[in-house]
Amino acid sequence: MRLRRKVCLLGAPGVGKTSLVRRFVEDRFDQDHESSIPMAISKGTRELADVSLEMMLWDPGGAEAWGQYNRSFISGASGLVFVADATRPGTLDHLLEAQTKGRGFIGSRPAVLIVNKADLTGDFALTKAQVDAATKLNWHLVQASAKSGDNVDEAFMKLAELMLELRKASA
Repeated sequence: MRLRRKVCLLGAPGVGKTSLVRRFVEDRFDQDHESSIPMAISKGTRELADVSLEMMLWDPGGAEAWGQYNRSFISGASGLVFVADATRPGTLDHLLEAQTKGRGFIGSRPAVLIVNKADLTGDFALTKAQVDAATKLNWHLVQASAKSGDNVDEAFMKLAELMLELRKASA
């Protein structure tokens, strides 16, 4: 069976949304990447059991999806990828605050929180309170690095599993 699902990436400018998409879809990292494209849609396909899942990854580039795209950007999404920067803990606070403001249109979609740039920190830079807040929202937390590729595929595969579980539960 083949399924196509819309997945939106959300996070502050500079957290590495585009780099994560590029690593997942093309398995490459562009050291000199600069955000300039306001919106890009990429396709990443993975096989899970008897399902070929085609994820249409909506990446707002350097824009903040909360301000510019909000309800229309997230409309029709089957899953969300929240991205925070391990070197800037405030980027998770930004997501947590925005999620509270946007609760009405975000809903209870399956979501993963990728703490990107984990290769740049010796220790986990987020506080226990931040991690607890993300956990309360049912965001599956993954430390990853778009640069090294560590845990990038795993994060998107976890989201794929969550989306398929929801599909089975509602069938």
